[in-house]
Amino acid sequence: MATSASPGASKASRSRFGCRTCRARKVKCDERPGECGNCVRLRLVCLGYGTSPRHQARDTSQDVTVSSKRKRTYRSCTACRASKTKCSGERPACRRCQNKAVACAYSESSQPSWVERVEATPQNSYNLLLTPDNDIRGGTSGNLFQSTPTEVVEKQGTPQSPCPSYHHSYETETVGSQIPSLAWINARQLPSPWHIRLLVEEYFNNIHPLRCFAFIHRPTFLQRLDKSSQYQHNALLHIICALGAQFHALSYSETVSPLPSKFVLLAGNEWAKSAQRLILQSLDAVTIENLRAAVLLSDYAIRMGNFANAFMLSGIITRMTQALQINLEYNTDLLCQNNEIGPSITARESRRRLMWSCYVMDALVGSGVDQLTLIDEKDMKIQLPCNERNFTQQIPCLTETLEPGSWLTFVPQEADHSTILPNMGIMAYFVRHVAVRKRVLRYIKHLDHAMVPWDPKSEFATLDADCREWYESLPPSMQFTPNAIYIRKDSAQLGALCVLHCAHYQTICDLYRLGAPALYKLRAAFEFPPQQQDFLRHLQQVLFDAARTLASIIGETAHHGSRMLADSWLPTITYDSCRIMVYHLTQILDPRAEETKRFTIETIPLLRSNINCLKLMGSLSMISNSLCIAAEKMLDRSGIGSDVVAQDSIPDDPYQPHGEEEQTESVPGTPVQSAPDYVLNPLSIFRMARKSIPERHAPEKATTSSAPNSAKPNSTTYTDPPSGGAIQQAVDTGTSHDPEVGLGQASLEELQTLFMSDLGWAWQPADTAVGSGIEAAGLLPWAGGFSTTQAEPWVPAFPFSQQT
Repeated sequence: MATSASPGASKASRSRFGCRTCRARKVKCDERPGECGNCVRLRLVCLGYGTSPRHQARDTSQDVTVSSKRKRTYRSCTACRASKTKCSGERPACRRCQNKAVACAYSESSQPSWVERVEATPQNSYNLLLTPDNDIRGGTSGNLFQSTPTEVVEKQGTPQSPCPSYHHSYETETVGSQIPSLAWINARQLPSPWHIRLLVEEYFNNIHPLRCFAFIHRPTFLQRLDKSSQYQHNALLHIICALGAQFHALSYSETVSPLPSKFVLLAGNEWAKSAQRLILQSLDAVTIENLRAAVLLSDYAIRMGNFANAFMLSGIITRMTQALQINLEYNTDLLCQNNEIGPSITARESRRRLMWSCYVMDALVGSGVDQLTLIDEKDMKIQLPCNERNFTQQIPCLTETLEPGSWLTFVPQEADHSTILPNMGIMAYFVRHVAVRKRVLRYIKHLDHAMVPWDPKSEFATLDADCREWYESLPPSMQFTPNAIYIRKDSAQLGALCVLHCAHYQTICDLYRLGAPALYKLRAAFEFPPQQQDFLRHLQQVLFDAARTLASIIGETAHHGSRMLADSWLPTITYDSCRIMVYHLTQILDPRAEETKRFTIETIPLLRSNINCLKLMGSLSMISNSLCIAAEKMLDRSGIGSDVVAQDSIPDDPYQPHGEEEQTESVPGTPVQSAPDYVLNPLSIFRMARKSIPERHAPEKATTSSAPNSAKPNSTTYTDPPSGGAIQQAVDTGTSHDPEVGLGQASLEELQTLFMSDLGWAWQPADTAVGSGIEAAGLLPWAGGFSTTQAEPWVPAFPFSQQT
């Protein structure tokens, strides 16, 4: 009958999907959102679902909250097993072994087979922790410096960032458990006071001197450390230990036994997560110490490749500086003649250095974009940092302000102004260079309003003079000479000296990019008339010379150890140097000329040196290995040194994945609106942060445009050069891609087969962007990252250089 139903009609159909843990264990899964019932009952780690569970649509607020009880371990360490004691199963050391200070090791033979099946499961959609952990939101398994499981599920169908996620995996923990002397370095709790002191020393020797991170007075901090016994709630100490742990693991790898670069990079990761949790939990407690921790945490996030985290932290940092008002001197008593009023000499100088560090961070994140820049030079009403000697020995002194030859208006009239300049150290000169760099980036983004560069009164001539004036102002101790190298190495400042000079020559590359509009895809590039061809050749030669000088500086620094290349800015600078040199040899010079052969013979060792340096940086920077592979492929496919040179071998972006943004073709012309990442370099922090946001809005991608509906030029298909196979044929930009391609890390072939598109096509921004500051976009110079798309010829494509 019509009303009758089969006995099984009311029975729920069995789902073919379950969590990855249950599927690996080959048991039925109830697919409860969040964590399935099996994993909750057995206290196992629920590794998520291959697709959304059938009950995902219901209100998850009604789900039973997972208790805070520890997860069940499927095996015990050898010490607990021998003593027949319950083992917590934590890696790399269980609680009992930590409390008893004994070596904790696990027998690999006791691992269940289902764990092996979990590890063997392809992780294109999931790259999650295999050990239990709760982040600051509570109950969400994941890494604070990587995408959370929820984000991964939401981004299915959206290409993942091509960077490795570097989660604290089971494999990494196993390395630590097999080396008892390093078992403590991946623990969740801070180690013993002796180990803490060791990590703090590593931090001060390697991170403290770099860039503008020298805002902690070392003697005062060590004194506090010796007197204190409460470590677990100090965010600053946690992030210092996390940064120091990387260098301790690096030293172990170099002197005792080689370690995987992933293990070195992840050393201390748990402490960095604790630092961020402590900062966010006490966000209303705006203190100098929390601000210091946030600045260091932002740099750590860059090293780990989490650009969204770094970008958001930069906003928090800026608001904290505004709340503390450390952009102003505490009072007019700069020489602290009345010690009874106000902070001490050390505290005042530390606050100045911290503010300048925040200024540099904001300048590099904003990269000349008004919308992204939150700190203005006119608000910096403090003097520049003093040299390290005066800071360490607590000697009060006067220095100049950001403008050369000027000082604060309330400097005592009787002060000896001839002693002000010698009081400035390497940090002060770096701050001044960043101010010059900001002006260069802003100029590059406003070429449509600039005078022709060959005019002696043009903005280009002024900025060129400013760059050279800054470089000539460096004292002998800050010049990159053999004597200065060993002097700075002795004071642990060789890395800072390297970054100081690399920043200068990278800025020269950014300014002289006018001679290579095709390489940098400049908006509103200048047309050089025939009578200005000599000036154009001058621009191109200076650009090439600056790239070669960068390679020489980085290579010379690498001879003194990989830790000298610890700054997170250097990987993208190094790759940028490679690309400029390859571009000049393949597209500027005539490959048949004798001069080209001489240049090639001189340049190939520099290219190889850059690639070797990228390999050395792999243990301290997440993007270095990928950039190294991209540089090697670019060099091989260029044909440099062979009889046939390929001119289309320079990729716009070493991290270009296939994805949804490539599938949405942009119409040539002027969009009605555009976001700042529309003109930012693919490797900028802002674009990388936007890439990880599923709900990001890209108005320039809208199908409706203010420009005429002119057809887009046909996609350029690059054919193999006469040598056969030097360059693979590029895929048309309009071709649809396999949806599975974007779920994981972009393959090397994907990164390398996307070559430069129509180099001569000039594209103008929207009228709504011009003049608003949005178009004043540039590359964030110290950050690595990955492009969102490169299907549009106007999108900046050169790693590290601020392009428009």
